[in-house]
Amino acid sequence: MDQISGLPEAILHDILARLPDRDSARTSALSKAWRETWSTFPILSICSDQLFRSQDVTVDNYHSKIDKVIDYVGRKSLRLRDLGLAIKEFKLIMDYVDHKCMAHHVDLWMKMAIESGGEVLHLQLGLPGYYVGRYSPDRLYELPLSVIESKSLTKLVLIGGIRVEQAFLTHSIKLYSVRIIKLCNLVFADEGIIERLISHCPLIEDLTVVDCAVYNPPISGIPQVFAFSLVESLFLHGLHKLKKAYVQGMREVYIGAPNLESLRYNNLHPDASFKLNLDSCTNLKWLCLWDLKSIDFRNK
Repeated sequence: MDQISGLPEAILHDILARLPDRDSARTSALSKAWRETWSTFPILSICSDQLFRSQDVTVDNYHSKIDKVIDYVGRKSLRLRDLGLAIKEFKLIMDYVDHKCMAHHVDLWMKMAIESGGEVLHLQLGLPGYYVGRYSPDRLYELPLSVIESKSLTKLVLIGGIRVEQAFLTHSIKLYSVRIIKLCNLVFADEGIIERLISHCPLIEDLTVVDCAVYNPPISGIPQVFAFSLVESLFLHGLHKLKKAYVQGMREVYIGAPNLESLRYNNLHPDASFKLNLDSCTNLKWLCLWDLKSIDFRNK
């Protein structure tokens, strides 16, 4: 046995956590000791590219490829549960699968991670930067309410292929420990959900909101014609811990964060005016504005 393999398990897990996902998975082939270390590694990371290549997916083998993902995640999560180990980090990146057929499985995996005291949730079900308006909402994964019931999460990353329904406006939010939030290319039933979600995270330090959209849910008796539009505005108040923010795609932004040090804004509408209000941001040290034609800048 090499000297590294003989290190305490906690140190070996720390080594794996610092490696890229693909490389950390490969360590299981090094030796029996490393295989055991991998089996107890509390970070559950599933990237479809690690299990099969997109160019290998065909109509005939599609379901077998998905079954491979489901089987792998099921075995790994159940082993961690049987050993009494928490899933500290759950990461799922599936860029090119039909999420509708496996939504139940994704719900279950996230529920297990949250209930075991998970600290990081990273869910990416679409390519970053893709145009959400080309899909109807029923083809997007519906984010379960259980996500905002976690008191242990410190980092929440949601990217593409995900829709957030009206129930998030009234459901209790318990993200008391979240320090990092990243919301990219999501579809919301109401743009007020974003503000409500963020405002209920008192410890948030790092915020990213990029190219999120809203849609009009279907009305009974009326043909389903979905109208998508980018979220127009973002008004945030009382974020005393916020130090870093990145906002893209919104025309009007208000941030009340006395300790904000860094703000980056990227405009997707060069011909449209942009209103930026940094009321009470007295500690701002770095400001980056991209693709702006006219600015209504206010700092009282």
